[in-house]
Amino acid sequence: MKQHEKYNQNDGIGAEARAPNNTRRNRWETFIEVYILFALVMLILLFFVTGLGKVFSRSVFVSQLNKQPLPDWSTAILSYLLPILELGTVALLCIPKLRFWGLGLAILLMTAYTVYAYLAFIEIYGYVPCACGKVFEKMSWKQHFFFNLGITLLGSPAFFMEYKLKRRLKKLCIVNSDGSSTNRTLVNN
Repeated sequence: MKQHEKYNQNDGIGAEARAPNNTRRNRWETFIEVYILFALVMLILLFFVTGLGKVFSRSVFVSQLNKQPLPDWSTAILSYLLPILELGTVALLCIPKLRFWGLGLAILLMTAYTVYAYLAFIEIYGYVPCACGKVFEKMSWKQHFFFNLGITLLGSPAFFMEYKLKRRLKKLCIVNSDGSSTNRTLVNN
């Protein structure tokens, strides 16, 4: 049933022709959700691959870690801590209720890795081998620095967007039958 190239309201077709005023807001929210999802996929893949690489190639990882300009006492700790942190970050990123904390930990780790890659790139400690895993061992320190910087800059907005979404979801807007709205804050379980 067409009337002047528009569908009748009750047929359920042609909703785009009668889009509400908040269409722009819905598109922005969709963009935010897609951006967060993209950043999550990239971070999950990165930390999953590097974390598993450190677990399955432990002897190579420990050998490369021993060649880093780190105190001797920290090598044993980092050989266990880094894979646990990376795989733990993957777990946090995969659980929707903990995603915010996972993004925060991912940004913290990526910032530390970026600073370290920059220091290695400018050879402040002389030449050091990369202890990141097989995927990244072919990269130069310059490439490694820019890759880490890119991932950090990809994840940072996702962290703040996730924060905004979590904050917005805590406030529930209930529309009454008379059209007025009441704001209520949800209590965390």
